Amino acid sequence: MAKLETLPLEHRDKTKLRRQLYGMLLFPVVVIGIFWLFLSFMFNSGFADDSVGVYMMVAFSVLFFSVIAYIIASTAIDLKLGLKSRVSGKITDKRMHWATTGDRPVYGHKTRTRTRRSYYVYIDNEEFSVDYSCYSKARIGAEVQLDRAPKSGITLDLQVLGQVEDAYVAQKLDEEEKFLEKHIPHTRYTPKDYEALHRIWKTEIKKRLLRSSPFITIGLLMIISGFWSFIVLLFPIWAVPLFHFYRLYVAYRNYNRNKERSHKRGVPSIVEDKFALTSNRYSNSNRIILTSGPLLVSSTLYDKLFIGDKVLVYKTQYGNQPLSLVLPNGEEVYLV
Repeated sequence: MAKLETLPLEHRDKTKLRRQLYGMLLFPVVVIGIFWLFLSFMFNSGFADDSVGVYMMVAFSVLFFSVIAYIIASTAIDLKLGLKSRVSGKITDKRMHWATTGDRPVYGHKTRTRTRRSYYVYIDNEEFSVDYSCYSKARIGAEVQLDRAPKSGITLDLQVLGQVEDAYVAQKLDEEEKFLEKHIPHTRYTPKDYEALHRIWKTEIKKRLLRSSPFITIGLLMIISGFWSFIVLLFPIWAVPLFHFYRLYVAYRNYNRNKERSHKRGVPSIVEDKFALTSNRYSNSNRIILTSGPLLVSSTLYDKLFIGDKVLVYKTQYGNQPLSLVLPNGEEVYLV
């Protein structure tokens, strides 16, 4: 369980809280100005006759400014108390959340989408929200100290503690370097490898057809409707499906060459970090960061891997497509 301490605020902590407070005090002034311009326009256009619309605007304004007032009050309380909470422990997991929102399409205007990223770290399996600067410093397995404002929950600082001796670190780095330089001879494909190759090819077909189908549909509708002039004018519409068909041809060529070559190559790698990605619009995913590059894995494989694990990534000769991953215990897990 994470260790919790209550400590007095330092000068840099107070400075960060004051900046947050000044920003939140300035924000309502700007919003009030925008609201005033909006309401003056709506009332001049007869919006005041619609009592339901007026009540909705009042309710929204009360709710919005109540949230702002709570944030300002909680930050002010943290400054008045002069205390902060320090959470100490080990990073056991990380998570990134993408919240995508979009406006309703209006005639003559495009739909606008906004993506807000939130970052979380798990200290001894307890979740804490942090900013990106702290999230990027945290590595799973590292001992950290997280300073937070108790009332507002603002992240003040995150420090990674070095608790290992230099000799041990040097020995570990030397072992990792030797492992990464290890030569892995090419290995013949097994029946499972051929099945994985076939799954990769089928996935590529679905992806390319799905991405090019809207443009193909628009082009065919223009041909059927006889809008030949628009086809010439909007020729970039055909560039998208042509690009995807070219990529599909490259994937098909690599698929056949890999089957004929019948060998896969092994790449020694070390797990440097891992994190989960959640979203309100896209499917959740798990990623591991290897010395050879990032890799998308299943939840089962994600739970089996730990920071510092020495693994072997088997890739295709052509296309550099990851096929499988060999764990430290010798178990081979296919990625597709």
